[in-house]
Amino acid sequence: MAKKIKPWLVVISAGRWQVSGIHAAIKQGVRVLALDGDPNAEGLKIATKSVVVDIKNPDAVLSSIKSVEIIPNGVVSFASEVGMMSAAAVREYYNLTGPSINLTRLLTNKAYQRELWDKKGVYGPKWAVITSLAMAKNCIKDFEIPCIVKPVDSSGSRGVTRVDNIEDFEDAILRALKSSISNTVLIESFLEGNEFTVETFGDGKKIHVLAVTEKKKLLESKGVVAKELYTVSNDLIAKNISDAAVKAIEALNYYSGPGHTEIIVDKNNNPGLVEVAGRGGGFMVFEGMVKKVTGFDIVTATVMQSIGVEVQVNIEKKRSSVLRFISSKKGRVGKISGFKEANSIQNVDAGVLVSPGQLVNNVHGDGDRLAYILSVGKNINEAKVAADYAEKLIKINIGDK
Repeated sequence: MAKKIKPWLVVISAGRWQVSGIHAAIKQGVRVLALDGDPNAEGLKIATKSVVVDIKNPDAVLSSIKSVEIIPNGVVSFASEVGMMSAAAVREYYNLTGPSINLTRLLTNKAYQRELWDKKGVYGPKWAVITSLAMAKNCIKDFEIPCIVKPVDSSGSRGVTRVDNIEDFEDAILRALKSSISNTVLIESFLEGNEFTVETFGDGKKIHVLAVTEKKKLLESKGVVAKELYTVSNDLIAKNISDAAVKAIEALNYYSGPGHTEIIVDKNNNPGLVEVAGRGGGFMVFEGMVKKVTGFDIVTATVMQSIGVEVQVNIEKKRSSVLRFISSKKGRVGKISGFKEANSIQNVDAGVLVSPGQLVNNVHGDGDRLAYILSVGKNINEAKVAADYAEKLIKINIGDK
């Protein structure tokens, strides 16, 4: 009997939030070629093969695949936006399953999404695209303050600013331009209300809603960076938000793979679309929260779908969760303690994101976090009590440089 050949999966971006996907692939008997620009990326050490390469450069990515002499059966960027365009280029070159280059442009460019949603009647803020400071100064007269300034093509709140004073507008534009790969920025009217996230998975025919969470924001970030996500317990509110997310995703014609949608429900209870990402949510949303809440292994499902295997979405009875972050402040990380004790609490997963001696900054984006606490319970109160207890046990000292 001929030996069955194990498929190859190219994983583009191999940082911390991609590691669970690499482990899941290997567990399923799939060989992994991991690619990342950082030679110290965790996933490079555990993959079957790995290459250090600029993952923002599709030509360089294709060359790196050829250099190791494999023929990929699939390609994926689990929870990293920066690798998605290169993944699409690999799919096109090798005729693999998954989002095309055109669809990936929609999934990674907020301006393209807004344009399409306007045509499809999907509710959202007033918006304008600018490519220079001069253009922005001419455009701002059409907006009220506060407004939102953001790059069209970044993630993790990088370069996003809520402008409360016109004097801060120029700095916000320059920061957003600097954070944009395409040097393109969105100005949006400010939707006042509560912000939610919706985690989904498309099986090729249907969009399945897996989790709906509400965000608590850090005051010092002017409502840009989340300090906590907790599952929505009101079924009517969750359905209203879920329906809006599915409508937005279907408008993009994205029916296969994980999705992470952000929505603001305004004062009139209208869900307004912030953005859709055609990937898993970062910081333990994709690799931890979704499975704990639903029982659905979205990580393994993404692996198998990426190599052309049809996936069935089975959701168990949903549980409640709290995903809390310990935010950074400027200084040097000192003693870290309490994580062993926190992880001994039933249904709690706590992880540190920094190391002793590391220099850290004040909060500017999602990356400015010291640790996470993920707790799960039969109801939101049970999950919150466990998270509170874990947080009291954890100590991360930040001293002067």
